[in-house]
Amino acid sequence: MDRLEIVVNRVLKIMDRLRKYGIIAILCISLMIPLFFGIYAEYLYVQKLNMTIIIALLIGLVFFLLLNKLIVLFGIGEESLESFKNHEVINAFISGRDKALILIFFPLIMISEELIFRFYLIGYLLNEIRLEVISAILVSSIIFSIYHVYMWFKYKNKRVFIIYFGSSFLLGLFNGFILLTLGVITCVLIHYFLVIELYYSIFKRNFKKNRS
Repeated sequence: MDRLEIVVNRVLKIMDRLRKYGIIAILCISLMIPLFFGIYAEYLYVQKLNMTIIIALLIGLVFFLLLNKLIVLFGIGEESLESFKNHEVINAFISGRDKALILIFFPLIMISEELIFRFYLIGYLLNEIRLEVISAILVSSIIFSIYHVYMWFKYKNKRVFIIYFGSSFLLGLFNGFILLTLGVITCVLIHYFLVIELYYSIFKRNFKKNRS
């Protein structure tokens, strides 16, 4: 009976995940449709590439990797650690399964967020509202940060909320610059790399030794 219950729970969990990521996949496809009609096509690929941009990219990556390190070392207490343990990606690292979630399904969220908050939002603010570049990036970063308010309702943890709220704002600023120089594809790669690196670091420091 216990084994049957475990199997049923796993099936329900898989069905719930398929429903969730199925919706995200549909959202991704819907967001990509305007690209075929040339909407803000200039933000798809690299527009500017010089030594200054390369140095800024490297400095930004180093900054966020150091920020990830600080979050792992000092930003996660015992109370918030339990909240992170329930995150799907960290849970996938703990279980050693769900590689598809890490390699396929989770990146769909990064693609959706970068298309919405960087590609379309900044594109709209620059081309339709005619905001200055700095103002457009700042507005999109604030909205991207506010979007992460859902983390409070999901985890009910002040420290987790502050981490997501603050880091998402900083990432919004950085990827806003990247969008206007190296394109949205680079934004997606940076977003995915930094988030996965953070979650793996949390797993490695707090859960890897206890992994069954």
